Amino acid sequence: MDVKPFASLATLAALLPLAALPAAAQQFPAKPIRIIVPFGAGGSADTMARLVGQRFTESWGQSVLVENRTGAAGMIGAEAVARAQPDGYTLMVTSGAFSSTPALNTKLSIDVFKDFTPVVNISNTATIINVHPSLPVKSIKELVAFAKKRPDQISYATAGIGSTGHLATELFLAMTGTKMVHVPYKANPIAVIDVISGNVPVMFDLVLTGAPHVRSGKLRALAVTAAQRLPLLPDVPTVTEAGLPTFDANVWLGMMGPANLPRDIVTRLNTEVNRIVKLPEIVKRFNELGVEPAGGTPEAFATLHRNDFLKWQKVVKDAKITLEQ
Repeated sequence: MDVKPFASLATLAALLPLAALPAAAQQFPAKPIRIIVPFGAGGSADTMARLVGQRFTESWGQSVLVENRTGAAGMIGAEAVARAQPDGYTLMVTSGAFSSTPALNTKLSIDVFKDFTPVVNISNTATIINVHPSLPVKSIKELVAFAKKRPDQISYATAGIGSTGHLATELFLAMTGTKMVHVPYKANPIAVIDVISGNVPVMFDLVLTGAPHVRSGKLRALAVTAAQRLPLLPDVPTVTEAGLPTFDANVWLGMMGPANLPRDIVTRLNTEVNRIVKLPEIVKRFNELGVEPAGGTPEAFATLHRNDFLKWQKVVKDAKITLEQ
């Protein structure tokens, strides 16, 4: 029996997804790709950009340059992307700050919705609710009860006014009807040092930076905002398990391009990232970092971005947060 026709059919089937794409997408990329990260080297967005960029090179044979352009809460790098040609060769990997910054600052030089094309949600990072071991609480319920008996007597540390930790804590306070005193610092590491020392007893931090101190016993974790328990912290309950299921303070990391990025290019990029985040070695690396693989459609990512903006806009308004505080 001649099996060659069957082999040909199998080959043809494998090529069908590529054949369905327009010629422009099939030719993309034909030259090196630049991924702008609007934050410093070594951070979560930078790490994701380099992980994805390496796999782009392996799949497509084109080099990927990751360029860090910092400043203005990520807006300097974002502006460079907004002004780039919408051809897929200038992309951005940014964080949930892209949703919260416009909620804090209405005078931005760019429109975070109109000037960009959402491509894909790469990963989600949970917030971890940490307390100093000297604080006599071991659960979210105990923290809420303890705080309600001591309004404005417990302080919480953040990386600064309008930071992820600040907005997450204010959302928590609003949802639980509690009041704490905000102690803003100039940077996350400085805030963590004061919490570890016991000078400030509470901090809502990203798992990426907060988990090591829990694992070392320097801080006590009450809950994480992940949908499921994290392999990095298997003994720490989720907020749903802790009795606060609607508290969502996860921070997304995702890829965007300039406005009017052709749909076929978006599809090609989106399909490749969805493949990458399912690779066993990538899942393992994500677990080590305490982040959850995401993926999904461009439309789902656009909705996440918009909904996060609306959520943080309400928090900023209700808590009367201004950058001039």
